[in-house]
Amino acid sequence: MALEAGIDRGRLPRGTHGIDPADVAHSQRMRMFFGVLEAVAARGYSTTTVADIVARANVSRRTFYQQFRDRDDCFAAAFDVAIDTVLGLLDDSIHGVAHSDWRGLLRTTLHQYLRTLADNADCARALHIEALVAGPIVAEQRRQMKIVLAQRMQAAFQIGRGVGDIPVEIPAAIFDALIGAIDDRIRDCLHGPGPQALPDLTPHLYQITLALFGVPEWPASEPPAPA
Repeated sequence: MALEAGIDRGRLPRGTHGIDPADVAHSQRMRMFFGVLEAVAARGYSTTTVADIVARANVSRRTFYQQFRDRDDCFAAAFDVAIDTVLGLLDDSIHGVAHSDWRGLLRTTLHQYLRTLADNADCARALHIEALVAGPIVAEQRRQMKIVLAQRMQAAFQIGRGVGDIPVEIPAAIFDALIGAIDDRIRDCLHGPGPQALPDLTPHLYQITLALFGVPEWPASEPPAPA
């Protein structure tokens, strides 16, 4: 699903148009969010300028500075909105999955996250590659995002423990390491095959997750290497 679905990227009409000022500001803000994500994905964070953002957002520099201090401020705000939107899509995707089906929750969550990134390539590159060089504010946003995702994995684990499928507890740091591994695999895929290949990672990341949970399900044709 494209995150910008339903957002009109065109410039609003000049003069008296009868549109609520709050709606105008929201439209401009959303266009600038997608403008900065696109610009950063295309040009790299360090070389992206305000001029790049306003050109893609189809707004004036005056409009930009009415809402943001600078490029960094705009990107940090766009980062938060993108993550909140993706997390909302993850919540929607598991509504039909039984609460006790922790494996189904894992598979669905992984697939939905990767599918959303594949459908929003600029967002994927901005969040998983360029955000690494976007400064301390975005670094903290990334840290908080990974904590939230780790907590979701831990919640699925605890369901598995509760229904008796997972025999032993694991250290809390394992969930952080799991999210770090997923982040790394996503970044490698973006640098390599490209965003369209991200959904193909789902089976592999699912197997890694189960192995770290202590209940590996390796395919019979692909046994783990001997110790």
